[in-house]
Amino acid sequence: MHTTLRTLCSVPLLACALTAHAAPTLDDFSTAAHRDWLTLSGVSHHFQPERRDWRESNPGIGLEREFTGTPWVASAGYFRNSYDRNTFYVGGRWMPLEAGPFRFGAFGLLATGYPSPILILPAVSAQVGRVGANLIALPNLPGYSGYLGLQIRLALD
Repeated sequence: MHTTLRTLCSVPLLACALTAHAAPTLDDFSTAAHRDWLTLSGVSHHFQPERRDWRESNPGIGLEREFTGTPWVASAGYFRNSYDRNTFYVGGRWMPLEAGPFRFGAFGLLATGYPSPILILPAVSAQVGRVGANLIALPNLPGYSGYLGLQIRLALD
């Protein structure tokens, strides 16, 4: 594995390991207050479009469950990815840093339609009331174009 890719992938894993003592247990999730969200996948923009004919319209739908008082959000859904393949995913977001309406962290997903079924991606989330957005930002890597991906979030309660 290339050193840059290995470093990029190890940062979220290291952060998770360092904060494992603060991670809630399954009992905490079953009793925690939560908020459910509908996610609408929409668009992506690739920084190196010449590497391939990327699909940048990525329609899809999903559900998120945000566990109040924790940095954890469970996530599952479907979208048409940039390789023009169907993607079904399950996983979550860990968003430990907060600044006003913005939260910063990473997505960790099991997903179909990609060269690797495990995706760990840096993420920013914002919300104002019952509306929010998820932004995924991945830098250019050797052999792969970096991109920005956007989802819209709508509270279901």
